[in-house]
Amino acid sequence: MKKKLFLLAGLLLVFLSPPKIFSQTPSATPEATAEGELLSPTPTVVKDNITEPKSQEAKEKFAAVLNQQKLGKLGPTNFLKYSIRFAVSRGVPANTLVVILLLPLVGTLVGILQYLVGLSGFGIFTPAMVSVAFLATGISGGLILFGAILIATLIAGVILKKVRLHYQPRRAITLMVISLITFFLLAVSPLLGLSSLTEISIFPILFLILLSEEFTRTQLGKSRKSAISLTLGTIIIAIIGASLMSWEKLQKLILLNPELSFLIILIVNVLIGKYGGWRLLEYRRFRSIIRK
Repeated sequence: MKKKLFLLAGLLLVFLSPPKIFSQTPSATPEATAEGELLSPTPTVVKDNITEPKSQEAKEKFAAVLNQQKLGKLGPTNFLKYSIRFAVSRGVPANTLVVILLLPLVGTLVGILQYLVGLSGFGIFTPAMVSVAFLATGISGGLILFGAILIATLIAGVILKKVRLHYQPRRAITLMVISLITFFLLAVSPLLGLSSLTEISIFPILFLILLSEEFTRTQLGKSRKSAISLTLGTIIIAIIGASLMSWEKLQKLILLNPELSFLIILIVNVLIGKYGGWRLLEYRRFRSIIRK
């Protein structure tokens, strides 16, 4: 039943998730010269991807937001605001600072979903990294990319199951299979309407590969059921986290009020850390006992 709830929640979040967080111009088709050489297509410009430091539109948007805020005298209530402006004036992209400031929120989300709802994932850092990956690829593109990586992991596991090899060489071969399948997915992604995947950096791909590594390690150490449960939990947490991080009002709020945001996050974590009641998913599991 818990597995069905995970699947249902994941599907609902996919369909209810906001649109992609950055827009793109259509990618050009490569042209061939008379000598048969391919001309490089006109590069597409990522306009508003806050995970990309070179996104000029994201820089200008957050710079305009910062310029609208007036700061008073430096003190305990605005020292982070001054620090943000100092970093931006020294060349640090404001959109990168926004992502960094939003990461504690994702960690708090992990605690809320685990201790109040009963939804667990692979710790805190893996869901946070996958949230950033989904933020860069878009939720639909990230799910397709992770699906391809996971399928590659399972295919490699089946192929190498009867081969007597040490663990690290097996994982190296698995990584080779993952690289090949990811390469083919990126190559055909424009034909599938997923041109956003051709514009991402290597780091979101590495984050999703790490998630598949956690799946394999849990499957070997515990069971396949535990691996599937934790993987689904991580994906659902990452979808919610990416949706929150892509919320423009929340981005501006945490950029303009970092002291207040961190104070609220601290208070919420202290309250969750002292919570000892029932979790939401446990009510259905132990419903007959609760009635008695």
